[in-house]
Amino acid sequence: MGKLIEAAVAHFSSQEVRSMEVPEWGVTVFAKNLTLEDKSKWLKRAQEDTTDYMVYAVIFGAIDEKGESLFDVGDKAPLRNAVDPDVLSKVANFVLKLDADSEEEREKNS
Repeated sequence: MGKLIEAAVAHFSSQEVRSMEVPEWGVTVFAKNLTLEDKSKWLKRAQEDTTDYMVYAVIFGAIDEKGESLFDVGDKAPLRNAVDPDVLSKVANFVLKLDADSEEEREKNS
């Protein structure tokens, strides 16, 4: 049997890009698969401020169908101060995979 690390890496590499409809913004947001390194960089940059961490998750983790970033660092202030915080939280949680069950899983369990 091969090394477990090979199976772990293969599993991560095979994960598909996820998508979520954001009707409030009239767009489908995609999220790349995040590594611990990604999350660590954002947390360090946010200086452990939870709000900044969520904003960085949206800035660096939300992409379009072509894999291009939807936001850049220049969007930080408007995202913090002029965007519906509930929608931003929903997108950040999606990017960070904090919402344990997808819509499909919730429907299956209903």
